[in-house]
Parts: sequence; C-alpha cells; structure tokens
Amino acid sequence: MDKGRILIVDDQEEILESLEAILADEGHQVILARDGQEALHIVQNDSPDVVFLDIWIPGIDGMQTLKAIKKIDPDCAVIMMSGHGTIETAVKAIKLGATDYLEKPLNLEDVLHLVEKAIAGRTQPAAAAEGNVASKRIIGRSEKAVALRRALANAAAEEGSVWLAGDKGTGKEFSARAIHAKAGKDRNSLIKVRCTDLTGETIDEEFLGKSNGSGKARPGKIAQAAGGTLLLIRVDRLEKSLRPRLTEIIRDHIEGGSGSGQFSNSPARIVSTSVLAPDTLAREDEFPQALVDMLAKRIVRLPTLRERSEDIPLFVEQFLNEAVEEFDRNITGTDEQAMRRLLAYSWPGNVKELKILIEHVVMTAPGRLITVSDLLIPGEGEAPGSGTPVRPDPGNASDPTTETRDASSANKLGAVACIGTETTVEKPFRHQKTLRGRVVMYGQGLHSGNKTGLTLLPMPPGAGILFGHITSTDTVPAVVDNVESTDHSTNLRSNGSLAKTIEHLMAVFHVYGLTNVLVKISGEVPIMDGSALEFCRLVESAEIIPQDDLLEEIRIKEAIELPFPPESHKSMRVEPSDCLEVEYYLDYPPPVGKMHMVFPCSDPDYFKEQIAPARTFGFVRDMRMMDEMGLAGGGKLSNVVLLDDEKVVNPPLRFSDEFVRHKILDIIGDFYLLGRPFIGKIIAKQTGHTENIAMIRLINEKMKVL
Repeated sequence: MDKGRILIVDDQEEILESLEAILADEGHQVILARDGQEALHIVQNDSPDVVFLDIWIPGIDGMQTLKAIKKIDPDCAVIMMSGHGTIETAVKAIKLGATDYLEKPLNLEDVLHLVEKAIAGRTQPAAAAEGNVASKRIIGRSEKAVALRRALANAAAEEGSVWLAGDKGTGKEFSARAIHAKAGKDRNSLIKVRCTDLTGETIDEEFLGKSNGSGKARPGKIAQAAGGTLLLIRVDRLEKSLRPRLTEIIRDHIEGGSGSGQFSNSPARIVSTSVLAPDTLAREDEFPQALVDMLAKRIVRLPTLRERSEDIPLFVEQFLNEAVEEFDRNITGTDEQAMRRLLAYSWPGNVKELKILIEHVVMTAPGRLITVSDLLIPGEGEAPGSGTPVRPDPGNASDPTTETRDASSANKLGAVACIGTETTVEKPFRHQKTLRGRVVMYGQGLHSGNKTGLTLLPMPPGAGILFGHITSTDTVPAVVDNVESTDHSTNLRSNGSLAKTIEHLMAVFHVYGLTNVLVKISGEVPIMDGSALEFCRLVESAEIIPQDDLLEEIRIKEAIELPFPPESHKSMRVEPSDCLEVEYYLDYPPPVGKMHMVFPCSDPDYFKEQIAPARTFGFVRDMRMMDEMGLAGGGKLSNVVLLDDEKVVNPPLRFSDEFVRHKILDIIGDFYLLGRPFIGKIIAKQTGHTENIAMIRLINEKMKVL
C-alpha cells in the first residue's frame, strides 16, 4: 500500500501522541493540529490524504472544519472522531462528506483499516500542477509582487536548486509550493523536512530512511520526494554540528548516491527556505560554503509586507473572502477606520500575520462589518501587543447609576414594552456584550446521559442568546416563549431545535451581562459538576467585550405577585431593587430542613464565589423514578448532591446551605429568559422551574399591556 499524508486534529495531547505513533510506525507522514483554524491551514498547504478530525475542538468546531475541508479538497478523506457525540451527529457528519465516524477510545484495527481504505481509494488528478494552494496567484499589483511572480516562474522553469530567503511570514513555503506546482509535479511528491527538528540521532533516518528489522523499510524523505521537490524548511536554523552531515547527504543525492540504494534515477529538486540570505549565512554564521553552492543555484528574495503595502487591501479582500466561505460567517468587509489601522501597522509577521488576523476576526467579529475594535493590532502610539483599547462598559446590573437614554436614541435589543404602567418600570440602558472568540468544553448530559460538548460563539448586536445543535444551522432563541418543559430542568424547543438543561449556563450569561452568544450543543447543556462554576471559568477564558449597541434592562418599580391557591405552601413575588437580588426560603423534610438566604448579585466575582459552586441536588427516591423514566442517565455522585431520608449520601457539601444557594442559581438562570437583564428583588418560597417560568410569563403579560 502507498503511504499517505495524514493530518490528526484534536486538542487532547494523548490522542495526538498515540495516533501519531501508530501511523508513523506504519510509514505514514503524520501532521498534527490542535484546532480547526490550524487544520485548515495545513489542508490548504500540505494536501493531506486523510484527516482524523475531532468534533469538539477549540475555535471553529469539527463540523464546520469538515465542511471547510471538503470545500478546499473534496477528495480528502475525513474521519470524524468523538467521545462526546451521538448517532445523530455521526449521520450528519457522513452527510457533510465525512468518510467515517469513530467513537473514542479509538480501536487500533479500525484506525489502520480506515487509513488503508482511504488511501487505496484516493483519486490522483492527472494534472496535479493545479494544487489547492500552489495554483493560487501571487497576490498584488505592486512592483515587488510583479517581480516575485516573475522570479518564481523562472525558478519553476529550471531544474536546479532554489533558495527562498525572506522575513518570517513572507510566504516562503507558499512560494515553494508554487514552484513545485508550476513545474508540473504531483502534489504528493513535495516532501518537507523541518530542519529545526533534526538531531544527530534522527538526521540519517529522516533523509535516508530506516529498516525496522522485520524486512519492512521506512523510506527516507529523499526517496519519498523522488521526481518531485524536497523542501528544507528553515535550513538556516539547522544545528551547526549537523551541517557537515547534511552537506554529505545532499552531495550524495546530487551525484546519484552510493550503494545505499536510497536515491532514485529521478532525483528530487531541492528548495530551501531561510530568513537570512545564503551569502550572509556563509559569511556570518559558519554555514558551509559547499552546502550553499549546492542549495542556492537560484536565489529568490521575498519582500516584506511593508515593502508592498499597497497590496494590503488586496490581501485583506482575498483572506476575508476565503475565511467567510470556510467559517460560514456573514462578514461583508472592513470599515474605513479598520482599513486605516491595517495600512498603518508595521506587520512584523508579514503576510502570514495578516492572514491569521483576518481569519481570527472573521471568526470572532460580532457585526457584519469589521471595525477597528475587532482588530488585535495596536494603533499609532500604542505599544505592540496592547491591541485596541476596550470600550468602557457603562455599567452592570448592580450599578444604580447605569446610563439612561431616550429610546429613540439607542439601538435596543428586541424593543419590548414596559411592565404595567410607566411608573412600574424604568428604562435604563446598557451596552450589549459578546465574547472575543470561541471556546469549547466537554461533559455529559444530566438527563440524557450522553457524552456531549458545548461551544460558545460570539454574535452580533441584537442576536440575543441562541442555542443550536452542533450538526445544524437552526437555532432556538433563549426566551420564555420557547420553553417546552420545566420538569427537573428548563428546556427550550423551536424550529426543530431542542436545548435541555440550560438554566446554569443562562445564570452565568445573566450575571456576566452576556447578551449575544450562540451556544452549540448536542441537545443538552453538559451538567459538568452539577454547578455553574465551570461555565464561569469558560466565559472568563473567552474574554467578554462590550458592543456599541444598547439594550433596555427590565427594572421593577412596583411589586408583582404570582397567584397561588390559598392552601399552597409556595409563593413568589418581585419588587424594586437597585440590583438583581434573590431571597429564597427553603423548607424540605430532613436532612435538608429549613434554609433562608438573601443574595444581592453585586458582581460576577461575588456570584462565582457564593452561588455558582452550588450543585444540583436530589433525593434517592426521585432519582430512581427519573431513572425509570430515562431522565437521569448522566446523574452521578460527582455531579449531583444525593440525599436519602437521613443524610447526604455523598458528602461533603460545598456550603452548609448549598441547597438554597442552588435554588437561587436556578432562579437567576430562568429569569434571563426575559431576554434582557432583570433588575429587581425576587422573593420565593418552595418554588422551582415551573413557578419561575410562570412568573416570567406574568411579567411579560404586564409588559404587553402598554
């Protein structure tokens, strides 16, 4: 079987290491990536034959990465992997073009069988010169761009070695692939050697191959590149002690080899890359002149981006169009201020830095137009790395001085009427907020028991909180009208989309002031440890950013009482307060007993300390019933505080009154289904999700009176 080029995409190091060892031992060339963006760069640049792709990866998720890979290279075999997936996810992946789907932990025989099948069935285009990336034109109309295109064309027309010199990020590998493709070479005959990875123990094996002692030899990179191109990446960074040995290996290759049998009658053309020019290396860094003479028959210097700054708008347009298509984002361009910032920046990382920046902005920009605040580069007079100053946040739920404006002067999220009369509620405004980038976490559904994951994505102003399935573009807005059920948890359904157990995550969004976020799940939000603590850490890791548009808070000015029958032991009312505040009375049979707590939600840190760690709790008798109903498949002693008639089954508690704190957590989450931050005091006794939703609907009804 022909050996293949295999890309493994996973953020778990143990998966990367184990798969790499297995596949490299079979003689395959293995490339590793830890997120979707890095994976797409590799697919564009290295044209792998097979991709092992995890569904829940940081950045763009696995399903979006799959779609982008199939757009870039329809013939690439993509094998999806997941320890947190479902049958529905697997079916969707196959429909999107995946070759197969593997559940973790992976089976070695399955992996090798799928690789063998994929490589045996791959298609080899007759005219491989039109490779995916190498076939793309060198962008630019400047004199430097025109000269570079001419130099690469001349290099491709000759047979001798080529040395590409240029600063970091100027496109040396891209230019090498362009030379390879323009010369009419097969895409699989461009073989890379990263000189920084070579050691005294590996240099011979890397170039000349190795026999494993069982009669099966692993070919070296020179043999793999026969008839094609051997690309020496950053030859200037090769250890000085290895340079004499490389000189010998290259001389043997050029002269036809010795009795080793490693060299083909159709030798590879050698292309080298470096930052320093070859004559500078020989003069200042003790680089062997003999090696320079062999590797630098033709020298091409790549210009910096600052030397061709008039080409920056063309690069931005190209990279923006590519990223919008690959990442399924609706970004239309940049505003004038953002373009001025791009033109004024010094670009120490050159074209590569610009491409990575545009891709990041396309994935994270909250609006349709890229603004200067979306860019992660300093302006004139700012220190490098400082980025753009974040716009000040005009306030949060705890600040009674939060800015207020006339409704006609603001872009509001979902213009909703006030409660009751003008004296019932004020109309304060605050800035909408989203996340700087995407984040992912893994877990298990409490009620389904399925392994699952969760990805948070930034959204533009006015989008609101949306839940969507990892396999679908349909979403369900997190508003009370979409509540399907409140048995044991709060669940949403709309437009065919289902989102279960949302209350803990919604509480975090409420307290942290996040208003525009897309939550991708597999039907149910992971239960994690039964609390909201991990969700706090997740949104903090993503960075919360304010947006220009404003929205109205709901600020209670007169009390509203939820009606109950006279004999009921339950009660709930809302009344004025300067912040989001919850007072809860709990009166359960032993071992819970009576508990009471007043919690003013003054800031996210206080919430994270006092309320977020409180875990879901339940009685053994109820869990048995839920299990019989198929509603507690993921309930474990590690994520539910379990009680029998006498004691806590799985101590210790995190707080002596952890049960009442968790009730407050649920209320804060459910009340965000009003679609806007809530400012007022909620006083409740013995209530649950059902009563929370009933009160929210009552508030909504009073808001519709006007």
